[in-house]
Amino acid sequence: ATPEGTSRADIGPVALGHNAHGRFECRWVTLEAETASTCIWTAGIVEPIICPIAHGEGRFHGHPDTIAALARNGQIALRYRRADGSDAHGDFPFNPNGSDDDIAGICDPTGVVLGLMPHPEDHVLARQHPRWTRGERAGSCQPLFANGVRHAKEL
Repeated sequence: ATPEGTSRADIGPVALGHNAHGRFECRWVTLEAETASTCIWTAGIVEPIICPIAHGEGRFHGHPDTIAALARNGQIALRYRRADGSDAHGDFPFNPNGSDDDIAGICDPTGVVLGLMPHPEDHVLARQHPRWTRGERAGSCQPLFANGVRHAKEL
């Protein structure tokens, strides 16, 4: 199934390529869930997500028409952002791999399948936050997984 008024033919190929700067990156990044997304994993998430990455090939790439179709269809689920929540504009280290349009994750037309390069499974507990001993605990990735469980229970 696809959103009303769209078809699978609207979406061209996308790929993950080598990080734009050619180096492996292991760091924490800020992600934002797209409010217009049909993704069940990001539904209702309004706070920034603090998430680790660890990859040398995580740069999302797609033709501009494909990216526009993904946005139109609500398939862009997550974007890289600056720590203050503003657009990364492709700037390193906020967009750590040079992903087109700061895209960190996309979903299939049904919103059930989420593909992303960051590692949300590594920040579901407060003690996994990089500065948890200093009292910083915001931005857990746990809501992503809670959404997945909630969706599965509704089936």
